[in-house]
Amino acid sequence: MKSFSGILPILFAFFASPFWGEVYADSVLEFSEVWTKIQTQAPNLKSKALEVQATEISKDRAKKHWLPKIYADVRSYQTNDPALNFMGKLGQRSATQSDFSTASVRSQPSNFLDTNNQPYTGLNSNTANIFAKDTLNNPGSQTYARGTLGIELPLYEGGGKSSASLIQEKRLNAVHAEEKYIRFREYSNAAVAYQSILLAEENGKIAENLHRKISDFLNQYQLGNRSNLVGFSGSLALKSLQLILDVSKKEQETVRQSADETLHFLAVDLPEDFKPKKNTLLKFVEEYLPLPGEQESGHTPLSDAYSAYADGAKESVNSEKSKFLPKVAAYAETYAYDGNRNFANSYNAGIYLQMNLLSPTDIGALDEAKVKAEGAKKKSEEIKLREESNFRILLQQEKTLSENLKSIYESVRIQEEQLQVSQKLFRNGTIQAPQLAESFSAMVQLLKMKTASESEYLRIRGELSIYSKRGNSNER
Repeated sequence: MKSFSGILPILFAFFASPFWGEVYADSVLEFSEVWTKIQTQAPNLKSKALEVQATEISKDRAKKHWLPKIYADVRSYQTNDPALNFMGKLGQRSATQSDFSTASVRSQPSNFLDTNNQPYTGLNSNTANIFAKDTLNNPGSQTYARGTLGIELPLYEGGGKSSASLIQEKRLNAVHAEEKYIRFREYSNAAVAYQSILLAEENGKIAENLHRKISDFLNQYQLGNRSNLVGFSGSLALKSLQLILDVSKKEQETVRQSADETLHFLAVDLPEDFKPKKNTLLKFVEEYLPLPGEQESGHTPLSDAYSAYADGAKESVNSEKSKFLPKVAAYAETYAYDGNRNFANSYNAGIYLQMNLLSPTDIGALDEAKVKAEGAKKKSEEIKLREESNFRILLQQEKTLSENLKSIYESVRIQEEQLQVSQKLFRNGTIQAPQLAESFSAMVQLLKMKTASESEYLRIRGELSIYSKRGNSNER
């Protein structure tokens, strides 16, 4: 007992120390801190960043279409094919008269090759053998090596590669806009989830407080006697309100858990005991979800992405046209041959022209590209018009809900005061239980209105923040 009493001051000093407060404060994070984590950890943002990186590489590759192509080919082979054998010897610059020998000149010793692929210089057994095979048609199986080094410089490509480069550039612009839109969208979702936790906790506490007041009231006054129909009626009404408040508390807890799960999905290393910093709804949206300025066009980065894709589709028409235009290029190749006779080299240089005269798979490709380009253009226009319409609707909804929220907050304040007055009147016997139940019911209805309006207003401010080019420093 003495040892325990000696520990108490130490425990008290620990819990009272500022370090305990710091441990607790570590789990309370500003939204800007949460967003910093999300920017580097959100799966959607990371995957889109990699897509942007890949598209940038693709664009840089496409821009190098005018550079010369350099290639090499080295091969070693064994063959008994007469043509390949003859060209192999000719490539070594070592062809001799004997390589042209046929059966008609059988009497010449050099008409036949020895085991080293060299013509005989004297009489041999093949000379007298009328069945012996001649050199030109039957050179035997020989081994050769050939190396090629070449360069090709495009002079005119019909505009195909230039169009491909422009298409990749437009695609990069589109992907950048998509990344920006996803970042704005994730910011909006995170901000809504962050404040939803606070709203759910606040409204859940209000519901709990009302539930407790009703319970205290029912426990204090015996209203369940069926002989007193007025009091019994009020008792039933209050119990019904308790059930409604139980439902409300469960709904708010579900909202809180869903919002918390959303934030932990977006930021993997968010502490499990994370708590948002206390803040009012109106103050939060003004700081983190600013309204678009009057100069805003009512477009999000999504419409910019569709516009860039439409430009790329338009450029695809020129790319398809190039398939029917000639292609001109300069080229040069050098060759090296090696065999059992010699080693030699040669070259080949010039200009070539290629043109697609007939390719069944390309028939109708130009018309297809034109239709796709027109479709992409119409889709881009549709997105812009849809966003402009949605923007106007959101602005009107925001204005209405903002005014409604002020009225609801004032109504809640008045109704709380009215509830206190009703309780006093009931204690004085001025009003009956059903009338008091009506006061509680009005408070419950106001809580439902408050919860729904706050949730909808937060959602709308989140949507509107996506349209804001000015935005917030944390988001941008």
